[in-house]
Amino acid sequence: MDRFVDLQPADQINGSGSDGSLGLGPSAMPRDPAFLASLAASLLAAAGGEAHEMADGTLLVYLDRDGLCRHAGWHFAAALDRSPQDLTGRPLTGIDHPVAAALGAAVAMLDKSLARTSAPVDCLSADGEGSLAVLSGHVIVHRDAGGATLGHLGILHRTGDPDRVAEFVACRDSFIATLLDAAVDGIIVSDRSGIIRSINRACCRLFGYEDGELVGQAMTVLMPPPFSRDHDHYIDSYVRTDRPKIIGIGRDTLGRRKDGTVFPIHLSVGEARLGERTTYVGIIRDISERLAAEQRATYLARHDPLTGVLTRTAFLEECEALFAGHHAETAKDAAEETEREAAGSGSLFALFSLDVDQFSDVNEAFGFHVGDAALKSMVSRMTEVLPAGTILCRIAADEFAALSRVTDADHARRLAGVVHDRLTASIYADRHWVRLRLSVGAAVQDETVSTLEDLNAKAKLALQAVQHDGGNAVCFYTPEMAAAATRRMMLTMHLNHAIERNELRLVYQPIVDSQGRVRSAEALLRWDHHALGPVSPGEFIPVAEESGLIVPITDWVLSTAIAQMTRWEREGTLPDRVFLNISGQQFLRGNLTQRLEELLAGHPSLRGHLGLEITEQAAVRDLTVAVRTLGELAELGIQAAIDDFGSGYSSLSYVQQLPVAKLKIDRAFVIDVPENPKNNALVRAAVGMAHGLGLVTVAEGVETPEQRDFLVSVGCDMMQGYLFGRPMMPDALADMLRAQTAPAASAGA
Repeated sequence: MDRFVDLQPADQINGSGSDGSLGLGPSAMPRDPAFLASLAASLLAAAGGEAHEMADGTLLVYLDRDGLCRHAGWHFAAALDRSPQDLTGRPLTGIDHPVAAALGAAVAMLDKSLARTSAPVDCLSADGEGSLAVLSGHVIVHRDAGGATLGHLGILHRTGDPDRVAEFVACRDSFIATLLDAAVDGIIVSDRSGIIRSINRACCRLFGYEDGELVGQAMTVLMPPPFSRDHDHYIDSYVRTDRPKIIGIGRDTLGRRKDGTVFPIHLSVGEARLGERTTYVGIIRDISERLAAEQRATYLARHDPLTGVLTRTAFLEECEALFAGHHAETAKDAAEETEREAAGSGSLFALFSLDVDQFSDVNEAFGFHVGDAALKSMVSRMTEVLPAGTILCRIAADEFAALSRVTDADHARRLAGVVHDRLTASIYADRHWVRLRLSVGAAVQDETVSTLEDLNAKAKLALQAVQHDGGNAVCFYTPEMAAAATRRMMLTMHLNHAIERNELRLVYQPIVDSQGRVRSAEALLRWDHHALGPVSPGEFIPVAEESGLIVPITDWVLSTAIAQMTRWEREGTLPDRVFLNISGQQFLRGNLTQRLEELLAGHPSLRGHLGLEITEQAAVRDLTVAVRTLGELAELGIQAAIDDFGSGYSSLSYVQQLPVAKLKIDRAFVIDVPENPKNNALVRAAVGMAHGLGLVTVAEGVETPEQRDFLVSVGCDMMQGYLFGRPMMPDALADMLRAQTAPAASAGA
């Protein structure tokens, strides 16, 4: 007894007051040496009685700072199948017994953390007859006034209750423990009060704790507020009602690590009943990577990976939501509307539809990496010039849309102009300077617009209108555009059946020399619709080019014209050349030569009488293909001419590369001669240039004798226009050729 009391000297225990009192308040436990000595004696007596007197008595043991056993109660020694004398003065670490191992683990835990004053002990033990019992309790650290560790006091309680033993076995069986530690997910076993009874290594690593640190602590230590507070309320409710609410339900929540960091977890809770006791098993998985992947996938589903702006679907969703909010705002009083306008956000919406013209040329010339860099620079510039809150979207490879708030239509026009100027300025993209051509179609919200679809349809019509006019400009929607779009759609539908309905026909306009004699003819396409009547080529040819119908129509023109030339040849009225207009699509497809060889296979003599006209734009769109195709045609004896020279690029650098025989001067330069000195100079220069390159010149749109005389005076080789004959049917052209041949025959006779 004295051995135990002397372990803590009297000068390290708070003494009594000078007046003989205990020196503490009336509700505090006395601290004087005599009181504490009697308390220790009672504790030792309870732990040291005979086995038959206290079969489930308290187990008491004291280890000094070196781990030597300084006191072992009878029950504690019996649990290790030894006597107190066998244990006193010896270290327990040399004893192979689960009780000694559990005690050593608790001491080691206390040595690692100076902040802890006790550590839980739970172990399974068997007596000499093989009966199982659970020893539970704590090891309390014994420190002096300076905080230095003097020893450790172990106080355990033995129970042989089958329910308790069953619960302990389920939690601590070595096989089960091995399975738990092998699991990659964190697993926690807790009792019904929320106290952690067992935990696997994965869970310790997950939350940043050492093995065993969490046993005996409340589950709330792993939860950040307010989840920890809610868990306490749930435990209180469960204890009162015995009704669990989360059993069998997996849910995403948050966990808190030892260092205080919070991270997302998935928690599943199961219930197990061992005898009369209830145990809960929680399975915890860190879902940080899964959530990050989901967030990335969600972002990519709604954003263009190259530019970072919204996709079309996300754009429509956000704009519809914005429209819905706008309608709610319009229901508020005018004062709020005025405040919003004063803050710089308008009361109307403007939708801008932007399309980069011929963007494929940038990719082909510099590579896709330059094209991608140019698009990213475009988006960056758009965000700079458009108002804050603008929603941007990439609709297609080179097509974008932007929805902005504007104060009125003039504000929208200024914005569109700034956007066009900014985006068509030179862009430095991946070590290359690039200039883009941009078509902008825009529409401003008015009383006829109630949904985003209405506004988008109008912006699209405006974009189509600007592209029909050559692109690289800004166009705002007008009501007339809707009617024009309806007309184009109707023409496309009917034009698709024009060939099979035999509604197309060819007429021929004569081309004369300087003496007025018919030398050649140009075949011109006409469409006579059964309901719409005659449709102007200026209207249906662009529709055919946009819809792709120009390719089968051009093929029909080739076969029809060659068939007519065959008839003229039999009749002896075949002109020197019959020129056909070839669309850029047909010309650049690469199979034009092959198709003409097929059509002329049975009529080789017609090769020297056939000519093709292509526009400047078609020739320079792909100069390599143009040079190759025209060279192949020249080898067949088919002559080629540049049509409408002067209306496009008018560049000597490409003219001299193309194997063509004729240059047709556009009617825009002929119409004002000889009254307009500038046009006179341009025509004279074009004729001189053509002759210098060995080309024959043909002037289009000649309608007056004065124009004819001027053209003859400057050396123009051939002329075409109403002065010499309007487009006519094949028989009429044949009659004209016969008429000019007859006087020559009479003069010869």
